[in-house]
Amino acid sequence: MSDMPETDLLDSPAGKDGVVEEGGAESDVSKGDAAKSETIVAESFDAVDADVGRRVVIAEARLVWDALFLNDVRIIFRQEDAPLVSIVIVSLNARHILALTLWRLAAQQGLAGVPFEVIVVDNASMPETGALFDRIDGATLIRNVANAGFGSACNDGAARARGRFILFLNPDVDLMPGAVRAMAQTFTDLDHIGIVGARLVFPGGILQEAGANFQEDAQITYPYLRGVPDPFAPEAGFTRDVGYVSGAVLMIEQELFQTLGGFDEAYAPAYFEDTDLCVRCHQAGRRVIYQARASAVHFENATSAKRADVEVLLDRNRALFLDRHRNWLFRQGPQHTGIAARDHDPWALRVLFIDDTVPHLDMGAGYPRANHIVNTMAELGYGVTLYPIYRADAEQAQRCRDIDQRVEILASEGRDGLARLIGERTGYFDVLWVSRPHNIALAMQLLLDAGLSPRAFVKSRVVFDSEALFASRAFVGAVMKQGFGTAADLARDAISETRYYAIADQVVCVSEAEVRLLANYARVNSTVLGHAMALPEALGPRFADRAGFLFIGALGQDGQPNVDSLDWFFDAVWPRLRARMPDTTLRIVGTIAPAIRARYTRPGVMVMGRVPKAGPFFDAARVCIAPTRFAAGIPHKVHEAVRHGLPCFVTPILAAQIGWEEGVGFESCDWLDPEAFAEGLVRLHETADLWRRVQSAGLARIRSECAPEIYREHLRRICEASTFA
Repeated sequence: MSDMPETDLLDSPAGKDGVVEEGGAESDVSKGDAAKSETIVAESFDAVDADVGRRVVIAEARLVWDALFLNDVRIIFRQEDAPLVSIVIVSLNARHILALTLWRLAAQQGLAGVPFEVIVVDNASMPETGALFDRIDGATLIRNVANAGFGSACNDGAARARGRFILFLNPDVDLMPGAVRAMAQTFTDLDHIGIVGARLVFPGGILQEAGANFQEDAQITYPYLRGVPDPFAPEAGFTRDVGYVSGAVLMIEQELFQTLGGFDEAYAPAYFEDTDLCVRCHQAGRRVIYQARASAVHFENATSAKRADVEVLLDRNRALFLDRHRNWLFRQGPQHTGIAARDHDPWALRVLFIDDTVPHLDMGAGYPRANHIVNTMAELGYGVTLYPIYRADAEQAQRCRDIDQRVEILASEGRDGLARLIGERTGYFDVLWVSRPHNIALAMQLLLDAGLSPRAFVKSRVVFDSEALFASRAFVGAVMKQGFGTAADLARDAISETRYYAIADQVVCVSEAEVRLLANYARVNSTVLGHAMALPEALGPRFADRAGFLFIGALGQDGQPNVDSLDWFFDAVWPRLRARMPDTTLRIVGTIAPAIRARYTRPGVMVMGRVPKAGPFFDAARVCIAPTRFAAGIPHKVHEAVRHGLPCFVTPILAAQIGWEEGVGFESCDWLDPEAFAEGLVRLHETADLWRRVQSAGLARIRSECAPEIYREHLRRICEASTFA
């Protein structure tokens, strides 16, 4: 049973008396675009008062009850020979709400994602509730002759469970689709998991909690975000270690539950037994996890006892809980206050990662590299908070589509949001990681406005990720357009771009070429952090089973390097290539603006746009083209193609950025000679021996330079340098 009243119910969204009785009334954000980019945020959510929400639920529950009997309908659970999860529900009266919960659980059995069984333990409900049990098929029913209390009844249900996992579910909970699978999968995705809980939302949308922790005061237990009127609040949208989770939705491995001796019946009839179980789970060396992907509407208080009775039980059981666990609770390391009080692990390294947008693998423009950095940080066990300054996907599912579930992704609120974040979380983070020069400048300005140095804002390390020296890209682009450029202009822009770099403990670049270029304009402690990638388990099709060309990259707006490269390619090379190979094809994969799509659509060209998985396109093509004329950084698309066994044809500027010799993963030709460029494409596409040599050499280089384990260790040393001093 949830120990929900840790917050005073008189002040909670439950209503004036705290109790409602049943039946009562995509594209690159370049340096020039960043300042003017429109911030994209999720739609606002208008929550309904929880008291009103409960009344709506009770009305619906009574309608469900009436319909079951009026229309002679049975609640039928599908029988499972080998359930993965055993759902244990303890009931006491509240027949209408219980009918609603069981009806929805049965109706959604096909949406759970994993096979489950249902065990209902009734604690001597009034005879009216018995009529409901007579209409349930496929569930195990245990009917106690006396009220054994919540913990004891749960233990009885667990003793009949056949699943690897037991999900204790309150009789007033509506699980959202996939919640059961998300919780069960947590035990596979993460290590040493003992208990998993869900995001709990009051009917109407007000958050009940997103995990919970402990503080050394009179209240002891603190549900995180209780009362926040937005179930989609970014702070509730990431998975993390917590002190405890509510017994309203609590999943535990059956073996661990039996080892721990189940719920402690000393807390009977109710309250704090779930919190106590979580603490004993920690003490056994297992983790308690809040799983943000599992959501549930908890009607809370719709089946509660009277407030006065609840208070007596709370006071008694809080004292019992504290007496048993005081030393463990408050001798576990430094005690956190403020925002840090939400965190269970006081020793975890906490990183604030700042970039233009949520970095996705399908975006190009350096975002795939940022994606690797953020995800690797999460894999290292860091508590990562990502602040996308200018743009974030409106839907949470899109924001998280390729970002580790443990990363906290804040709302994109521009300059004002970053200023507020600095004010609210000073001293919380250990590492500040800022990506791209314009963001470094903005962060420095806002820190100075707040009267803070970067090292006063964070406790340990300041890392500026230059991504690339953008002044060099702008210089080459200007030379292309104007026909000339001066070293003085380049030096001026480069010095301006790097003016804050010396403040950082570490400046990160994408290639050795960028490190050398940066050394001309700034005296900094710089290092290379490129891309991490493992070779596929199985290599793609052979030479003879492939055909055609592939271009992959974001094509958001005119003037960007990718768009410039394809404009040139279609104007100068494509006609020559089609003259030599009339039946050849080119597939274009990546986010693309409608106007650009229209002008690239022509015979032999298939504009695919953004795709869920690029692997099939790498496997189908014979050559990947990257006709870039100006750029900075390191081309992720070339690395990715080579990793998939797809040789590339590139320009010298990309060859220099990659830093590999000719014939290692790619062939190259200067874009100033379109005729030779077309001939080189034909030669690589049609010459099997050359193609195999280029492919083999590229795979070997990926294996030696981009191994994930080497990348992880290097990133760890960047973030934890003081540890190795």
